[in-house]
Amino acid sequence: SDLQDMQCRLELTTTRIRKEEVKGFRAGTGLMAAAGTKDVKEVSSSELLLAFGRPGTLDLEGRSLQVECTKGASGVYQLTFSFSEQYRSRVSSSVSLKQGETLQVAQVTKDLTSQSKALGLPQALYEDIQGKENISYELRIK
Repeated sequence: SDLQDMQCRLELTTTRIRKEEVKGFRAGTGLMAAAGTKDVKEVSSSELLLAFGRPGTLDLEGRSLQVECTKGASGVYQLTFSFSEQYRSRVSSSVSLKQGETLQVAQVTKDLTSQSKALGLPQALYEDIQGKENISYELRIK
C-alpha cells in the first residue's frame, strides 16, 4: 500500500542476561551446597512505526534515544540517531540498513557518546545509556 511505503517499521529486541545462583544437594549428605551460577536470559521486543522524516523515541532502560528514518534508493533505509532533541543538529549518528538486517544499538550509543564528549556537551545527556553490560539492544527494520 502507499501508506506502507511512507513508513518505517522498527523492531527493538532487548536481551537481558542475569546470573542466578544454582543450589544443589551434596550427594549422600542431604546438605544444600551452592552449585555455582547460571545465566538466565530474558528477551522482549517492541515495535515502533515511524513516518519517514519524523523522529521517534527508543526507550533504553529509561534513557531516550531519538531515531529518524528515511528510505533511500534500492530499499536501503537510513536511520539517524541522536540522544536529545535539543542537540540533534550537533550530535547524530547515521546507519544504513536493509529490511531484515540487525543493528546493535550499543555501536550507535558509543559513537554518540564519543561525539558528545568531544563537543564537551553536558554529561547528563549521554551517561549511563549503555546500561549494564548484560543488557543488549538490537534494532531491525521489518
